Amino acid sequence: MRETSRLAPVLRAVGMICIVFLAALFTTGRAQAVDAPASAEAPLVIVYPRYSDDGEDTRSLYPLGLLRLALDKMGVRYELHASERVMGHSRAIAALRAGAEINLIWTGTTAEMERELNPIRMPLTRGLLGHRLFIIRKADQDRFSAVHTLEDLRRLTAVQGMGWPDVDIMRAAGLPVEALRYDLLYSVLQHGRVDYLPRSAFEIYGELASRQAAFPDLAVEKSLVLVYPFDMYFFTRKEDTALARIVERGLARAYQDGSFLNYFNNAPFIRQLMANADLDGRRRIVIPNPLQSPETAALPSNYWLGGQPP
Repeated sequence: MRETSRLAPVLRAVGMICIVFLAALFTTGRAQAVDAPASAEAPLVIVYPRYSDDGEDTRSLYPLGLLRLALDKMGVRYELHASERVMGHSRAIAALRAGAEINLIWTGTTAEMERELNPIRMPLTRGLLGHRLFIIRKADQDRFSAVHTLEDLRRLTAVQGMGWPDVDIMRAAGLPVEALRYDLLYSVLQHGRVDYLPRSAFEIYGELASRQAAFPDLAVEKSLVLVYPFDMYFFTRKEDTALARIVERGLARAYQDGSFLNYFNNAPFIRQLMANADLDGRRRIVIPNPLQSPETAALPSNYWLGGQPP
C-alpha cells in the first residue's frame, strides 16, 4: 500500500501531461484545418447570384472564368453553383450582407461597398466597366454625333438601374439620370422617355443582342465613350475571411505569373467586344468617380487598361 501511495502523485502527473499533449495535438489539428483551403472530403462551395433565367447568362461567363482561374491557382477542390432564384443587383448585395443564399458576388465597387463587404481588390475587367457606350434609338444617331463635350451631354437624359453606383457617379458630373428597375430600362428608352442607356463596353453588345428582337429600334451609339475610373471586384461577406483570402491569393498568383492578363487578352468575349467597341476611335468624355475608395485609387497602375486608371 505504501508503494502505491508513493506512486500515486507520479501517475497523476503523467496523466496530466498526456491530457495536455493530446489537447495540444487536437488544437494544432483544428488550426491547420482552418488554414487549409479545402479538405478532400469537403470541397469549397461557392454560390453566386443567378442573374438570368434565359439559359446561360453570358454576363457571368467572364467573371466565372476568372474565379476558376484563381481557385485553380490555389489548388483547392471547389464547386460553383448559381443561386436558385434570379437576383437583381440590389437583391444580390442584400443577400450577401445577410449571409443568405449566396457567399460571393462580383459587382462594381464603391467606397461604401468596400466598407460593408469584404472586397478582393483586383479590377476584373481592367477598367472596361468604366468605359460606357450608349444604347440609343437608331433614329437619334445624328443627335449624339453632335455631342463633343460634357456640357453637350448634359442636355440629354440617361437611364440607369436602380441601386447602380453609376447613377451617383453620373449625377455628380451634372448628367441627368433616371433610375428605374432593370426590366424597365429598354422599354422607357424605346418609347422616348429618356435619350440613352449607358452600359459598359464589357456588357453592352451581348446585352443588346439578347433583346434586339423585342427592341428592334435600338442600337449602340457609334461615336462616343463616357469614361470614369470604375471596375468590378469579387466580394464576400465581411465575416467570410477564409474564402476572401483564397480568392485574393489566387488572383494575385494569376497576375504575377501572367495568366490573368493572358485570360483577359484571349477571352473570346473580350476580343470581340474590343473589336466592336473601337474605343480608341471614339470621342472620350471623362468624368471623375467620387465613390471610389482611396484603396482602389492606390492600386498598381498596371492593373488598368493602358497602364493607368482613366
